[in-house]
Amino acid sequence: MNDVPTAADRRDAFKEFLLGGDDWDYAEALHELTMQSLEQIEDLMGPELSASPLRQLVQPIADVGRPNVETWREAMDDVSAFYGVLPISARFFEASQYGHFGVTPEEIEYGERPAWLRALVAEVKAFAARSDVAHLYDGDNALLRISGLACSRLAIDFGEGEVDLRSLAVLGGVSEGRVRNLLSESDGPLERGPDGGIKALSAASWLQKKKGYLASVWQEEGPFVEQADENADVVPERVIFVPVARDGSMFTPDLQRNGSYRIGAKGAEEDHADFSVALSRLNAMSVPRWRRPNEKGIWGIVSGVAWQRIEKK
Repeated sequence: MNDVPTAADRRDAFKEFLLGGDDWDYAEALHELTMQSLEQIEDLMGPELSASPLRQLVQPIADVGRPNVETWREAMDDVSAFYGVLPISARFFEASQYGHFGVTPEEIEYGERPAWLRALVAEVKAFAARSDVAHLYDGDNALLRISGLACSRLAIDFGEGEVDLRSLAVLGGVSEGRVRNLLSESDGPLERGPDGGIKALSAASWLQKKKGYLASVWQEEGPFVEQADENADVVPERVIFVPVARDGSMFTPDLQRNGSYRIGAKGAEEDHADFSVALSRLNAMSVPRWRRPNEKGIWGIVSGVAWQRIEKK
C-alpha cells in the first residue's frame, strides 16, 4: 500500500483492497448479523406469520440481484448486496477506507472533515459495541476490526486517546507480536496508555518512521494547500519531513527565536541555532516537541502528531 501516493489513488486502491481483504469483509459480517436477527424474528413470530413481512423487509436486498424471489431467505443469498444496501454498510465502507488509507470521501467539504470523521468513528464504534456484534464469530469479525482501526487512526490524527495493539500492527505493517515486544521493552519507543492501549502521540511518532505507513492525507486536500505537480519528479535533496502539531502548525525554519530553535519537553528543552540540527534531534525523540507562537504571539510547546513532507527553501 505504500506506493499509493494521492488521495484519489488511495480511494481507488481501497476498492481493490476491499475485494481481496477477507479479514475486513464487513459485508459478510453484516449479512450474518442480519440473518441472525431475521431468524430470531421468525422463531418468535412463527414462519407463517413472519414470512410476508420479512420478505417485504428485505426487498432492498433482493433488488440488488434477485428482485423476484419468493422468500426472504432466497433474497438473502446475495452477500454482496451488504456492501452498500444498508445505511450502516456505507458507514463501515467509509470507516474502513479511512482506517486503511487515511482519506475521507471526496465530496466531504474540507472544513467539515474533522467533525465528519469524529461522527463517523463514533457511529461505527457504537455499532461495534453492540452485544450481537461483540459475539459475532466469537468476537473475531471485520466490524470490530474496522471500528478499532478507525478509532486508532482518529486518535493518531488528532493526537488524543489510545491506539489498540492490533490496529497499530496493521498500520505499521508488522505482527501484533512485534508490537507487544516493543511495549515490553523498558526503553522502547511505545508508551502504554491507562486503558491498556498505546498512547496516540507515541504511536504516531513510531509510525512515521515505518516505511509502509500511510499517514492520513484528508487534512492536505484543502483550498489553502498548494498541490505539487503529480508529473514532476521529486528531488530528494530538496525534500525534508517536519513534525506537524494537532492544530496543523509545523516545525519550520521561521521558528527561530533569539537566534535559536527551542525543542524538547518542558524541563528538558534544548536550544539549537541550526535548523537541520534541531530537526534531526526532533526525529530522534519518541514524541517531537517544540516551541512556537500561538495566534496571540505567546510562545508555547506543541507536540507532533504526524510528519509532513515539504520542500526546502
